[in-house]
Amino acid sequence: MRATTPDIRGLEGQEDPKWHWLWLTGLWFLPIGAVLYLVLPETRLDTLVLFSCGLAAAPLPAVILTRRRAAAASRRLTGEREEAEALRQQLATISHRVGRLREELSAANEQARLSHQLTLLGQFTAGFLHEYNNPLAILINRIEILLDERREDGALCTDLDQMLSEARYMSKIAQTLLRALRRERGAEAYAPCIPAEAMQGAARALAPAAEAEGVRIVLETPDVPRVEVPDHAVSEVLRGLIANAVTALKGRAEGAIWLRLEPYRSPGARVVLRVEDNGPGVAEGMRAHLFEPFALQSTGREHLGLGLFLAASLMDTYDGSLRYEPRTGGGACFVLEMPAARFTHDQPFHWFLKGTPE
Repeated sequence: MRATTPDIRGLEGQEDPKWHWLWLTGLWFLPIGAVLYLVLPETRLDTLVLFSCGLAAAPLPAVILTRRRAAAASRRLTGEREEAEALRQQLATISHRVGRLREELSAANEQARLSHQLTLLGQFTAGFLHEYNNPLAILINRIEILLDERREDGALCTDLDQMLSEARYMSKIAQTLLRALRRERGAEAYAPCIPAEAMQGAARALAPAAEAEGVRIVLETPDVPRVEVPDHAVSEVLRGLIANAVTALKGRAEGAIWLRLEPYRSPGARVVLRVEDNGPGVAEGMRAHLFEPFALQSTGREHLGLGLFLAASLMDTYDGSLRYEPRTGGGACFVLEMPAARFTHDQPFHWFLKGTPE
């Protein structure tokens, strides 16, 4: 759109030389008035009055034309201002669109970077777990042999049993984490998990670290059905959440962590487990990215950027979910929702019927 400058030179003092002649043309009556004044002395007064009126009316054409030109210039100036405002609005719209495109491009670049990092991480993890499982299998085999050879030593067998249990747990969770990292919904056979037992096991494993920081771990375990998630997967998620809570409560007086199962009232509903603490909570700006890979938080609740991502991936692998909620009264609350196991021989039948047994 081409911008034009209104012709208002008469208003700006840069007048066209022809403009002065318009004013001079109003003096045509001066010679005629002078002749009448000299030739007709008896009418000199009338002539003088007429001359004065003519002199006053002489510039009237020039004044009218000047006003018309000023009005035209004003209209042109108004039009140019409107065009300038329209251009300004168009420029603002374009700037907004460019800003949005930059944000979308930045988000796409970030997503591509994360995808590349996850690909590299998956490749590294696959190679690492291959090397990791070999010595772990040897360790499990040696512990089993020692248990068989030293059965007469009760204290040693207790320690060996605990070591064997943890080693087998490490083997299971390594395989499960690899499937979760690859977003594979595994078809492995497993027994439905009893949530209360998984809570007790995770609390027992993290109890020494919690006691060292003066943190209490409180369990609330009402009767709920089993869940269609492996025991080691639930335990791993709970261990990670408890460890994060212990870190967040470091140095705080009267720190506490609550593991709470919600009462199960609706047959077929999901089993809900809450991990709460009275620490600093998660910053509002971090919550939207809490379960993204390589997300870091500089203050309060520290993590490496993969723990919560892997925990959420584990839950997703078995059709569960993990989310964050601010805790009433301050602190953090992570909510696990897990599918209830279908009816089996060991599963209480009343969870699948309306009401509970008397």
